[in-house]
Amino acid sequence: MAMTPRGGFDWAAAGRASLRCLCLAAALTPLAAQNDRPPAEALASLQERGRLIALYLQAVDKAADLLKAQGSGASPSDRTVVIPDREGWRVIYVGDSSRDLAASGMVRKGLSIVAETTFSPDAGQLGTLGLASPPRTASATIQSYVRSLEQAEIATIGRPEGGRPLLEAVVREKDATFTVYVISQQKEGGERDVAAGMGGSVLFGRDFMVRIAASGRQVLSVEKLHDRNTSMSLQPRAPGTPLLHEHDQGDLPAPTDVALVLRHRVLAPLLVLTPRFMFRIDAEGAVTWLGPNPNPKPATSQGAGPASPGRADAP
Repeated sequence: MAMTPRGGFDWAAAGRASLRCLCLAAALTPLAAQNDRPPAEALASLQERGRLIALYLQAVDKAADLLKAQGSGASPSDRTVVIPDREGWRVIYVGDSSRDLAASGMVRKGLSIVAETTFSPDAGQLGTLGLASPPRTASATIQSYVRSLEQAEIATIGRPEGGRPLLEAVVREKDATFTVYVISQQKEGGERDVAAGMGGSVLFGRDFMVRIAASGRQVLSVEKLHDRNTSMSLQPRAPGTPLLHEHDQGDLPAPTDVALVLRHRVLAPLLVLTPRFMFRIDAEGAVTWLGPNPNPKPATSQGAGPASPGRADAP
């Protein structure tokens, strides 16, 4: 059940009836209006990017568990980065070498690799954990990934919708720039009360897409992907009973919507209502266009609505 940040109900029993009415209205929309639909390529790009974000988050989660279970002899790790490529995904635990190498008598400054493993996106499994003893200097590529995450955090952490804890995923685009998705799960007082009452929830709406230069040092743009926050219950529902998530701007769901559904599959099916369209996100991350919004909202100035999910041609 969706809740507002102030703890009020968005959809109770009457809300479920409204969902049924919305679906019925969409089904009865004249066929001529069905031609006004988002391009199939846009939905495919959205799905691909959302799934990539979800896999990145899964790899980081599993890497944390692996290090906790097997990394008792590892040097301290400050951050984990995942580098997807066509030959397999690298999962790299990065630390501060100037601090970690004091015992070895080696003097080097900068980032170092303290451990490494691999991740199979198809199987969702990690490989063997390899410890670096002593830690070795991180390559320029790895350092640029780390810097891009740091710059994205700096650019968003002080904003009203920012704040830790954070979920983060970084994608290197074909032009060598980075796109970082920063999803804040910081709940304010009212949101914490709502989450407690729900017995578990996930927060939608506190997310950003940050574009970073190829060096990892320069922020090119910061885009807020939502303009409202909504807590979604993680409690089981009757089969097929959807949750509703509304966007006030933009024509498409955000790629982070897809990623959060894949991360918490109990949220599926999730109906996403944009000012012009209705969509369904299923438990596999597939985004289906259901038709025009039966109650379209007037166009507003460009702002928080998601524009593009990033480049679908990223590795």
